[in-house]
Amino acid sequence: MKTMRNEIDDLIQQRIYVNGVSKINVDLQKKFMKIVESCTDLTIATVREDGWPQANNVGFVNIGEDLYFETFKVASKAKNIARDPRVSITITPAYEKVTEALALSMAAIAEVVTDEKIINEFHIRLLKKIPELGEVVYPDGTKMFPDYDNTIIYRLKPIVASILDYKMGFGAADFVEFEDTNV
Repeated sequence: MKTMRNEIDDLIQQRIYVNGVSKINVDLQKKFMKIVESCTDLTIATVREDGWPQANNVGFVNIGEDLYFETFKVASKAKNIARDPRVSITITPAYEKVTEALALSMAAIAEVVTDEKIINEFHIRLLKKIPELGEVVYPDGTKMFPDYDNTIIYRLKPIVASILDYKMGFGAADFVEFEDTNV
């Protein structure tokens, strides 16, 4: 099995990943959670059948380190994940100055959620995070949220992440490996 970590040049390693490779720890967990909890959307990249990457914005919630999102069962991202569950995501809170940027870039495995308890928790958290979803309707007037028949929920299990923190210097990031980095 190959590791998810890319080979990078020594100079970039020294300039950007000043702390080398870390396992998730309390300080990094706090930074991770600050980013995750301050945003309503993430960008997810999947691989299309023809090999091209596809990026989409989706609303999401977290339950611990795990991130969850919902999409239509017939959406291209659902089809892409069915073929290859490896995904990349980015989450970037708004910032006023680039020198204050904080962001997350992560490789993850997308897993279909079938546990009713988690599905209910997801819907409760998403509605709390994005309350206007409760008012959205399809063109035929049917309430959009939740749409159990036509949607699917995914859990994004983190594998590796770059937690960018430009307050530590431009381009500075912590490279974090989570529990199981072999895919």
